[in-house]
Amino acid sequence: MSARAADDPGLRAAVPFTFQCQRSGHCCTHGEGYVWVEPGEVAALAAAKVMDETAFRARHVRTVLDPRRGELRLALTESAELPPGNGRCSLLEGTNHCGVYDARPAHCRSFPYWDSVMSGGEGFERARAVCPGIRPVTEEEQRARAFRALEALYREVDALVERSRAVCLVRGLCCRFEEAGHLLYATALEADYAASVRPDAPPPAAHGRCPYHVGGRCTAREARPLGCRTYFCDAGPEETLQEAHEFFLRRIRAIEREFGLPASYAPFPAQLAVRGVGQVADREVAP
Repeated sequence: MSARAADDPGLRAAVPFTFQCQRSGHCCTHGEGYVWVEPGEVAALAAAKVMDETAFRARHVRTVLDPRRGELRLALTESAELPPGNGRCSLLEGTNHCGVYDARPAHCRSFPYWDSVMSGGEGFERARAVCPGIRPVTEEEQRARAFRALEALYREVDALVERSRAVCLVRGLCCRFEEAGHLLYATALEADYAASVRPDAPPPAAHGRCPYHVGGRCTAREARPLGCRTYFCDAGPEETLQEAHEFFLRRIRAIEREFGLPASYAPFPAQLAVRGVGQVADREVAP
C-alpha cells in the first residue's frame, strides 16, 4: 500500500476502503439526494462560471428542506435538460467534467468521506456501486481466490469465442479507442487482475488509450478484460458475442459479491492509471 493510501481516512470506516477519484462523473449523475452549498460558496462558484452571482443563483441554486436537519438549505440544481429527479448536476459538462471543479462545494470535496458512507451499511453500498474510485480493502487470500475464479471464467469465454468462429484481423483498431469511437469498460476486479499480471506498461500512446496497446499489439492478452475478449470487428457472430458478454458480466458480478469486492464499472485505461499502470513515475515520490 502506498504512503498516500495508508493515510486514507476511508481506512477508518466501518468497511475499510481507499479512494482515488477517477473523474468518472458517476457521483455527479447518479442517485438521489442533494449537493449542499453553503452561502459563502456561491460567489466562488459564480466566478468559476464567469457569471453574475444573482444569475448563477437563479440557474444553478435552489432552496430545499434538509430532511436531516429539518431546515431550509441551498443546494445545486439538477440538469434542466432531463426530467425532474434525474440526479445529474447542472454544473456537469459532458459525461465527466465538472464546470466548477476548483471551486466545487465542500460537500463535493468531502465525498466519499461522508458519515453515511463511513458508517457502512446501505450508504456505503450505494456509494461504492456508483463510484469506481472506492476500493474496499480485502484480504489477499480473498483476492487470490477471486482471481482464480476470474481466470476460470476467462477460459470459458475464450472457448465460446473460439466456437463462434469470430475472425480477428489483428488491425489493432479496437484498441485505438479514439479512432474506433468506443470506450472499453471493465470491472474493478478485472482491472485489479490485469494490474497484478502486467503491472508494468509504458504511458498510453494517446489520451484515453490502453497502456497495454504497444506498437499496434496487445501486450497483456492473457489478462485482457471481458470487453476485449468478446469484441470483434467481424459482424458475423456479433449478436452471439454481445449476449455472451452480458452473461459473463453477470458472472463476474457474482464473483465480486462472493468475495466482497467492489462492484464498480469504469473505463479500463482510467482504472489501470489509478493502479499505477502506464504512469511515467510514482507521483508520490518527492523529486
